[in-house]
Amino acid sequence: MPVHASSPDRVFLVRHGRTAGNVSQVLTGGADDPLDEVGQAQAEAVARWFAVENIESPRIFTSSFLRARQTGSAIATALGTQLTVLDGLQEIAPGDWQGRAYADMHTHVHELVRSDGSFGFPGGESLAEVAARFKAALEPVLAEPATPIVVAHGGSLTAYLTDLMGADVRQAWLDGRYAHANTAVTELQKLNQGWHAVKIAFTGHLEHPEKTNKQ
Repeated sequence: MPVHASSPDRVFLVRHGRTAGNVSQVLTGGADDPLDEVGQAQAEAVARWFAVENIESPRIFTSSFLRARQTGSAIATALGTQLTVLDGLQEIAPGDWQGRAYADMHTHVHELVRSDGSFGFPGGESLAEVAARFKAALEPVLAEPATPIVVAHGGSLTAYLTDLMGADVRQAWLDGRYAHANTAVTELQKLNQGWHAVKIAFTGHLEHPEKTNKQ
């Protein structure tokens, strides 16, 4: 990522609140399902958490998917700031895996090594492709004098963080080191021209944190 004199030294990444698709534990990819009742409560909880964090010049950026926009709207309201939709933050496209169970991503992980050697979904996107579009979407954001709060999705956040931290893609996917529960928060801080993870997938704002895997 390019370095700018006025660029932020903190970035927050947030997964959206829970949806019916998360409950079903099935890959929905681009399905534009809304937050369910629990998801709405989660969005309000993470919004309250951000409201007491004393974040300098916060700005909210979300994917175009409804579940991300609803979560981002709750945060924007709590902080009294704007919400901007960014193309490129959307969930990873599962391609031929649309409708398959979350569990298959571990029990059939060998099927995620695509014919070109990349790691991702056959007929869909690789994690490298998702990371590339995510980074491209954030590039102009990181040139602005504000603190970005980016609301996205389990798969796209995993792809971006795996790339940013230089982790092995397959191993990071298997061990779930960047997996985010619904409304989990990752905080990144710029140190020595690079990004350091202050917290990864923090869920302290939730009374009963739930792990719902990567979608």
